[in-house]
Amino acid sequence: MRKKRFLMLCLVCLLFLSAGCKSNGEDSKTAKEVKVWDYFTGKQQELYHKLVDQYNRSQDRYQVVTEYIPFNEVKKQLSVGAAGNALPDAVFLDNVDNASFAAMGVLEDLTDRIEKWGQTGQFYDGPLSSARYEDKYYGIPFASNALALFYNKDLFRDGGVAEPPKTWAELRKAAQKLSKGHTKGFAMSAAKSEEGAFQFYPFILSSGAGIDGLQSEKAVSSLRFLTDLVKDGSMDKDVLNATQDDLARQFAAGQLAMMINGSWNIERLKEAEQLDYGITFIPKDKEYASALGGENIAAVKGKNTDGAWDFITWLLDPKRLEALTAETGVFPPRRDIIEQSDHWKTDQNLKAFIPIMDFASARGPSKDWPKISEALQTALQEALSESKTPEDALGDAAQKISALR
Repeated sequence: MRKKRFLMLCLVCLLFLSAGCKSNGEDSKTAKEVKVWDYFTGKQQELYHKLVDQYNRSQDRYQVVTEYIPFNEVKKQLSVGAAGNALPDAVFLDNVDNASFAAMGVLEDLTDRIEKWGQTGQFYDGPLSSARYEDKYYGIPFASNALALFYNKDLFRDGGVAEPPKTWAELRKAAQKLSKGHTKGFAMSAAKSEEGAFQFYPFILSSGAGIDGLQSEKAVSSLRFLTDLVKDGSMDKDVLNATQDDLARQFAAGQLAMMINGSWNIERLKEAEQLDYGITFIPKDKEYASALGGENIAAVKGKNTDGAWDFITWLLDPKRLEALTAETGVFPPRRDIIEQSDHWKTDQNLKAFIPIMDFASARGPSKDWPKISEALQTALQEALSESKTPEDALGDAAQKISALR
């Protein structure tokens, strides 16, 4: 009898353990994996990973798995992955690339989901436009930045320049006056890369021209103005190889009185001792203009769209997005966050970017932006190196862009 009871007890325990193991196994399988590619580094990566862990603990439907892809590899990996069916469920990408990958059929149309979400009215127009292609949404803005004029207040005082320039004419005059010895009055990145196109774009827009009017006198005047700064000796030809980070280092060292740069370099400038500087609008010709930078997050077509969208909307909650952007030197693309948070209003340098965000323009948006950008970069390099006149350089660029239509 005891033997039977013992066997029964063993059987009950075995069934209990078996049921427990089965239950645990099934629970672990109920969460569908959502693979997300990102290119974050440093503080941004640390904060993002903490949020991912928080999301995974907050629910049991989806399990986000992050995969780091270097920034300069994202476009190539998306193209290769599309050919080999080895893509993630969601991806962070430079906002200027959103339209081109939408046109390639890599990204999921999120229009219905975004319209039901009902929060687009909280976003700045510039960032939001970068996520659209042919009147449909193929992503949503995640973090934003813009370009502005940084100026060294000490060099301005020493050079007898009372205030930062507001127009191109004032910029040229101030740059000439502030160029002394190893210090140049002005610099922008004119590198043969997206940085060059990014920094040239505001000058084209300020002239009243656009990408489809590069052969116009308005557009030519913008490139002629920059070329004249080099001829004056107010801007060094070294800008042809200078990145935006290079400019920030030179500015911090007192080698530049003015530069075009973005909010992400404010943290770098804090490392420079006794650097007294200000930030203002890029001087204008016809109107103030700035170029929009930053990244969008998009769902990949044919993958786990439900899981990707759930994570995206969770991540873009104002409280979570504020915490991430406030500590990483970028701006949230949501107007409601900036209006309600004190972070961007109390820091004088960050505060200067708030009105700029209102008119910062997305590059394009166009599926052909990579080739448009290359044409702009080439024209900028040709004119500043004086291998072509501004008229010829932009005329050639206009022909290249016209051939894309």
